[in-house]
Amino acid sequence: MATQPNPLMSVRQYLDLLEKSEIRYEYWDGEIVAMSGASDRHNLICASILSNLWPQLLKSNCKPVGSDQLIRARDSQRYVFADVVVRCQKANYEPGAVSALNDPAVVFEVLSPSTEAIDRSKKFEYYTTFESLRELVLVSQSEKLVEHFYRGSSAETWRVKHVFHEEDEIVLESVGAKLSVAKIYEAVEW
Repeated sequence: MATQPNPLMSVRQYLDLLEKSEIRYEYWDGEIVAMSGASDRHNLICASILSNLWPQLLKSNCKPVGSDQLIRARDSQRYVFADVVVRCQKANYEPGAVSALNDPAVVFEVLSPSTEAIDRSKKFEYYTTFESLRELVLVSQSEKLVEHFYRGSSAETWRVKHVFHEEDEIVLESVGAKLSVAKIYEAVEW
């Protein structure tokens, strides 16, 4: 038996739903997608990233925030959650009970088996539309591998650095912080 597709939802309906729900939903051009819970390994990696960035950025104009921060590119019909977001200066938020950040500087996605394909394609493409975004970091949870994407000299050009040795570091030049592979995965048992 065929199932009926979900009806499209307006942005206002989505934001109302998000405000009242204990479940996080992303919004993609009228369609909503429920965000599932994360694995222990996923949560430990996110916690390591946040706890290592916080002291480095504490006295700067930039701050790392966790996965409950909704983000949206201006003039877009998409609202998403990243695993860790670094926002800078006087961050630009949309007004409302559920405020979306419009200008992330750095985004981290910890890749899960169920979301990796979307994180690498649809979400990656969306993230690169943020003019404010300088760096995007994809972190594997199945192996020690970090992919650090950063804007080249041209705003449209993205470069990538792969790091996987314990002593390797990613340098987040846009916010003045760095993370080693060892620090990112320090709480994970292999």
